[in-house]
Amino acid sequence: MLSPYVFQVATPFSTGTGVYLPEYGLVITNEHVVRDNSTVVIGSETTPEQLAEVVYLDPYYDLAFLKPELNPELPPLPLATSPPAVEEAVTAIGQHFGHPLRVSDGQVLELEHEHHGIGFIMHDAWQEAAHSGGPLFNAAGELAGINMYDIQEGKGRALSLPASVVRQCLEDYVEGKGKASSRCFNCQSVIYETEVNPSGYCPNCGSELTLPGMVEDYQPTGVSATVEAIIKSAGHAPPMARRGPNLWSIRQGSAIIQLAYHEDSGLVTGDAYLCSLPELPNAELFAFMLRENCKLRQLTFSTFGRDIVLSLLIYDRYLTVETALPRFEHLFAKADEYDDLLVEKFGGKWL
Repeated sequence: MLSPYVFQVATPFSTGTGVYLPEYGLVITNEHVVRDNSTVVIGSETTPEQLAEVVYLDPYYDLAFLKPELNPELPPLPLATSPPAVEEAVTAIGQHFGHPLRVSDGQVLELEHEHHGIGFIMHDAWQEAAHSGGPLFNAAGELAGINMYDIQEGKGRALSLPASVVRQCLEDYVEGKGKASSRCFNCQSVIYETEVNPSGYCPNCGSELTLPGMVEDYQPTGVSATVEAIIKSAGHAPPMARRGPNLWSIRQGSAIIQLAYHEDSGLVTGDAYLCSLPELPNAELFAFMLRENCKLRQLTFSTFGRDIVLSLLIYDRYLTVETALPRFEHLFAKADEYDDLLVEKFGGKWL
């Protein structure tokens, strides 16, 4: 089973996928996924969500290494010692927060496909943006590469950075004996934190360089700051809740609650995903939700796909901690109450 090695990665600006390498104690992902962040949220199907420190930035190869606070206990994941052959079967795995794993099977179309001066593996195990930073496995279950790009001119084709390059980057990082480091985009030298001058320039070629320790912690502003103040006042940690631009996710009991700010409409929404519909929903379940909608204040039952959702809407001009916190606390409390009822009485399925 390869899924325990696949991690979801989220920042206030973006989301992506990563792969965990137990022998290094690192999660590997794309640099553009974690750019401008000193810590990010990671989690997998078998490992609880946690914060991970960014310890390596590589804008040249578009790689980043993340150091989890708690390392999952997994057997070593082998890196392929040679690239897969053309027409050999490969598998790409990607996952966004709140969504199931996406597994795509395909085959290698071309080796050493040059893009920006780098030789990539071209394959058709295509997943759109969901696979960015995720692993590409060969038929033996070895890590053959890290997925990078979709090719715009050829729909259904993607590029992966070969495992040989990933291994070299890991060796360069290990050479620093635990020091955070970055690769200079201009001269491709790996610079460790103790070597860079205070101005942030590569000591070898003088180009601008950003080391992980130079990245400041994210500070929300405007409506995002208010939403995070509400999350904190409700007893949750805002950094752990961030799931991309203007999106947060927290767990209250067994319910998953997504908060979102829609700038175009000015709406702040809270959607508590309570459970899934039973295989054969009955009329009593829908009648119950309609009756509750008549009773509830400022909350509404609905369904999204097969999920049962309890929602709250607030316009941003009315959003303050004092006015909104009681409404969100009411949503949290009712979500924790309703999910048990829907499962036990109406046959709903836990998420």
